[in-house]
Amino acid sequence: MQEEVDIVKISEEQVKVLRNILGERIYFLYSDKLQVELAAAGYVFWANGFSVALSTINQPPGQFRTYINISADYRTCHKDASTYYEFDVNVSSAPLWQEGSLQFGKLSSLKVFSDPILMIEIYQNSQKAGEKGRLHDCALVFYSQTRKYLLQARQELVGGINVALDEAMIEAQISPLKLRYTLV
Repeated sequence: MQEEVDIVKISEEQVKVLRNILGERIYFLYSDKLQVELAAAGYVFWANGFSVALSTINQPPGQFRTYINISADYRTCHKDASTYYEFDVNVSSAPLWQEGSLQFGKLSSLKVFSDPILMIEIYQNSQKAGEKGRLHDCALVFYSQTRKYLLQARQELVGGINVALDEAMIEAQISPLKLRYTLV
């Protein structure tokens, strides 16, 4: 008997937005309220969503900085009463859809100052509900020449994202997941 599987993934439009990160430097990860939590392998930063502030190497002239807003929203499947998390990725000229928040100091930030991003991996988590399985995108790993950065759907919070900067912790978090897509 073949198992039926739903696949919930980042849309092609959102993948195009993620492609804009390749070759760019990440300067800051902005959030409306940054939280820090001790996890088994180190510290995790989390918030409702993050805005990735990029350099302007590949941007049109005159544009100071581009922001890629990333959040993960809690979804329920009415067929089998199960839950999963779905990424929302969009690009804007202001972080987290809040014009003026950056200027007035209303945003928290993680200073990253990365080397140019060379590769992005998208990971999926699997879930079984009765006779049906579901694969859903749940983690993004950004690779520069010297570091890795993990953005993962936070299962304990509706619409939340965890950020891990420690390489050992990133490996521990992605080891049970399935690699779905690589952007280079």
